[in-house]
Amino acid sequence: MPRIYTSTNPRPFIDVPKLDLLSLLFDSEHGVAQDDTVLHLEAANPSNKITKKDLRDLVQRIAHGLHYHYHIGTNGPNKDVVTVISHGQPMVPAAFYGIIAAGGVYSAASPSSTVAELARQITIGTSRLIICSSEYQDLVTQAARQCGVPLERILVLASSPSWSLTSLDGKVNAISSQKLSWQRITDPTALTKSLIVILWSSGTTGLPKGVMLSHENLVQECFVISASGREWAAKQIEAGKELKPYRTLAHLPISHIAGLFGYIVLPFYSGGLVVWMPKYEWSKLLKYVKEFEITTFYTVPSIYLRISKSPDVRDHFKSVEAASTGAAPMDRDLQTAANSKLGSGETYIGQTWGLSETTGAVTMMPKGQTDVTGSISPILPNVEIRMVDDDYIDVEPGQEGEMLVRGPLVTQGYFNNPQATKEAFHDGWFCTGDIGVIRDGKFYIVDRKKELLKYKGLQIAPAEIENLLFTHPKVQEAAVVGVNMPNDPSTDLPRAYVVADPSQVSEDEIQEFVKQRLAPHKQLRGGVVFVDELPKNAIGKYLRRELRDRAKRELGLSKAAKL
Repeated sequence: MPRIYTSTNPRPFIDVPKLDLLSLLFDSEHGVAQDDTVLHLEAANPSNKITKKDLRDLVQRIAHGLHYHYHIGTNGPNKDVVTVISHGQPMVPAAFYGIIAAGGVYSAASPSSTVAELARQITIGTSRLIICSSEYQDLVTQAARQCGVPLERILVLASSPSWSLTSLDGKVNAISSQKLSWQRITDPTALTKSLIVILWSSGTTGLPKGVMLSHENLVQECFVISASGREWAAKQIEAGKELKPYRTLAHLPISHIAGLFGYIVLPFYSGGLVVWMPKYEWSKLLKYVKEFEITTFYTVPSIYLRISKSPDVRDHFKSVEAASTGAAPMDRDLQTAANSKLGSGETYIGQTWGLSETTGAVTMMPKGQTDVTGSISPILPNVEIRMVDDDYIDVEPGQEGEMLVRGPLVTQGYFNNPQATKEAFHDGWFCTGDIGVIRDGKFYIVDRKKELLKYKGLQIAPAEIENLLFTHPKVQEAAVVGVNMPNDPSTDLPRAYVVADPSQVSEDEIQEFVKQRLAPHKQLRGGVVFVDELPKNAIGKYLRRELRDRAKRELGLSKAAKL
């Protein structure tokens, strides 16, 4: 029998209303925001703000403009894909909901895309309309020409000096003077089968794929991720305690599920304020967190690493009450070090775990609870998890296994890619590719299945070595990859790429540091290489594939080796 894990909540499965996303947020009793609630503002220009009333007006006017000028949704919903590439700005949520209200599908493109990558996404996504912020006009124009998308089907989105969505030549204003309301959906099958968002997988281990998300996916995520927090808040109010307002800082890419859900959807559902900065910049992050007294802060482990080590950080994060992380494993040492810089001694980072394919988090630390062991937190309601070996046999607690997920948060599959969809599921369970383990009833992520190394038949998780290196006082960042030697291609030798000053710490010192703390098969036999920076994707994950290619060149193991 399968060993199925569910939420330890007294109610592991909760009822979620059968509503489309826009009706949930704008019209239902479940949303907290009032008409005059400020939902979005520009960090560099705080007077530029959007209330719920403003957003409703913008969404309906954009929906009308897209529907009647560009025929988005005229042949029915779930068909017309609109690609959006933009820096972080308050008008992005208006474009997001406007596309869906028109009957279109929002396809998020990474700001770090090359012309070829963007053209590939537009082609696979069958997009016939592109929305961009002004700094991406040249990139989008080149990609559109490659794909045969007419230049008049490119719109430019801006939040300053005024809200605008216009054609490249400025002749068409897509923010219509008329309004179009969205289609209200309550049919369960229609909600499940709908397509409103395509997110493109990060491509850290291969070519990106378009993850399809539905109304049901996003509505379910709103409910299950907020359930414990709302219960906690009700108890606090009952006890006469004052709650801090929900304020978060948008600094991660909105092309990723963390940014899209964390800035565009969840704060709206929670009646919270999103302060928008165009992109992550360390000095401005510190400035804005302090200036706007940010209370809810989600970021990736690489940024928490910098927070924990940087002398720049003093009382900047004092206002933070709820802190969380995801996208990569964080061990207890980094968690503890970063905790010390947050709040007033009572703020603890909760780890979440999930993927674009699960609409984001499927685990989360409940409000009012803490864990400092490096676990990924308890399972959310309405989620089922299994842990299996390579033959899909369930493993025992304490044994490592691939995490499988089932439930209404899981994608229907990949856009126009039935083969990838088929390979991603096993008997109705989504195969995440993440290796986890249960210790003392808690879940921990070991690493990505495709990233695990083998040395003489023994398994090595690069993330374990990286997390150890993070604790070295002279190391700022580190990424570990395996190098295969020609005389033994089945064996991986761990090789560390380290951001550190070679005059302050040597290769031998780092190797000795690891030797004293990890098992013999986990040693850095592939060497230590000092670098100025590490390649990362838009969400801050290390691009180990690029480092593996670099290692092959450095060691003369590739055909194009530069000796």
